[in-house]
Amino acid sequence: MRLDIILRTCDKSSVHVDWRQRYCDQPKAEIIKRCVKSLINSMQNVSNHQVRLTILDDHSSEETVTWLKAQNVIFVPLAEEGYNHSNFVQYQLCRDSDADVVYAVEDDYLHSPTAIQEMLDSYEIFKYKLNGREIVIYPFDEPTEYSPPQHQAHIVHGSNRHWRTGMYTSCVLMATPQLFKDHWALFEVLALKYNGNYLQPRTEHYEEANTIWNIWREGHAVRFNPIPSLALHMQFDPQKDPYIDWKYWWDNYTL
Repeated sequence: MRLDIILRTCDKSSVHVDWRQRYCDQPKAEIIKRCVKSLINSMQNVSNHQVRLTILDDHSSEETVTWLKAQNVIFVPLAEEGYNHSNFVQYQLCRDSDADVVYAVEDDYLHSPTAIQEMLDSYEIFKYKLNGREIVIYPFDEPTEYSPPQHQAHIVHGSNRHWRTGMYTSCVLMATPQLFKDHWALFEVLALKYNGNYLQPRTEHYEEANTIWNIWREGHAVRFNPIPSLALHMQFDPQKDPYIDWKYWWDNYTL
């Protein structure tokens, strides 16, 4: 298969306005470097698929931009600033890609060496077993999905581990360009109206749960995540995978 990875980067304050401390307690620029390096390392371990990486950068510092350009990837500096614009451009590229599958990912996901290979191989397994239904892959075993209220889930075999059906994706997912085309209105609303600062009062609230989750909630696709995680979300303490030593990944998967 051909995979387009569309990665968004920004080493400024996050959309969450840093109202909670990241559990790795590192500057955003360092998180970007570690996470991007882990992603590239994982891409280099893919043996039977074609993978291309495009980085969409939202006005990061000159130092970060210089480092990103040195990684020999497709680098696109965004004209406009802001989380919503970069998310919109990312989803547009996913929708318009000519690859078999696309992976929309953010700059604070730390990938294991086998992440991309296993995501693609398991995608093919699920696609075959479900007779061609749309498949959505989320690489992180989100802890909050194990807390009430819980959705009904199935545990199945992937290529090298168990996988779980579920709802959670954040704004990160691997799917076909056709899924983005068929449900573009939901992706567009999520990208343009999302606001991650949950402390700010809003009359209208748009997030994943009331936009793109409807795609798999209503049966238009089946969403899978690996057990344990293939990528760690380096965000707040509630996002820690309790069964993975994130510090080991940080030290050893980003060389």
